Amino acid sequence: MDIPELSPHALSSLLAIAEHGSVSAAARARGLTQPSISRQIQELERQLGVPVLERTTQGARLTPAGEVLAEGARELLRGLQALPEKVRSQRGELSGRVRLGTVDSIGIYVLPPLLSSFIQAHPRVDVQVVCQSSPQLMAMLLDDELDLAIGTTEHPRLHCERLYRNPLVLAYPPGLPESQVPTTMADIAQRRIVTFAPGLTIRTLLDEAFTKAGLAFQPVMGLANVEVIKAMVRSGLGLGIISDGCITGFELKSRPISDLTVARTIRLMHRPNPQGLAILALADWLRRLRQP
Repeated sequence: MDIPELSPHALSSLLAIAEHGSVSAAARARGLTQPSISRQIQELERQLGVPVLERTTQGARLTPAGEVLAEGARELLRGLQALPEKVRSQRGELSGRVRLGTVDSIGIYVLPPLLSSFIQAHPRVDVQVVCQSSPQLMAMLLDDELDLAIGTTEHPRLHCERLYRNPLVLAYPPGLPESQVPTTMADIAQRRIVTFAPGLTIRTLLDEAFTKAGLAFQPVMGLANVEVIKAMVRSGLGLGIISDGCITGFELKSRPISDLTVARTIRLMHRPNPQGLAILALADWLRRLRQP
């Protein structure tokens, strides 16, 4: 079988051009000179017999053939990057890097003990964690900026695996008399509510539920972080609607909303056929969160 001698360094340069939009920016990102990058691309074009790059007044972009090459290059380079880890694993010790993304509430309340036990079991695995909204996590997975993510959304180009459902609760200051705590959606519609910003999963669930019930839902604050929501509730600026499990100790109280049955679905997300034993091991570890 004839195997084309495509340089991994040239393929990396092609991906850098696709990401940064010009040869000069790709050269800076790769720590190479612009002529060096240009020679790498010219050699790719010579080997393949087709142009893979089109220069424009704004910079450079991939041709359709270049897009096909870039898609295959991403998969090839991921596999190549995983090879040293696979070889070292023959000594019986898992190693490597895993880029894990999560939504804030899972990163704060759920992941720490799970990651701690994973690192204790596999001390040579470097787990790098970032917290973002679920749509941003999906975008980062598609752009190969993450290996795994725990979020609340789905995408047809990603493997999205259900772990558990997370109900929503009302959060309120501990000093509020129980008789003044709303228990139904109709009661909540009359109160000052602090919750998540439009476009985020919990807010979308709430908007849809209140619309279906024929009730107005106009929170006084729409925020992106559960800890900021809780701080506003503690300061008496409104009652909060957050996911269950985000309250610890005596900082706030919570209770279910009797006729609000929606819940967010927590999912494990990754690209199809992830490369790397450390990535696969962490994915299996995170499946411990799975509930019936």
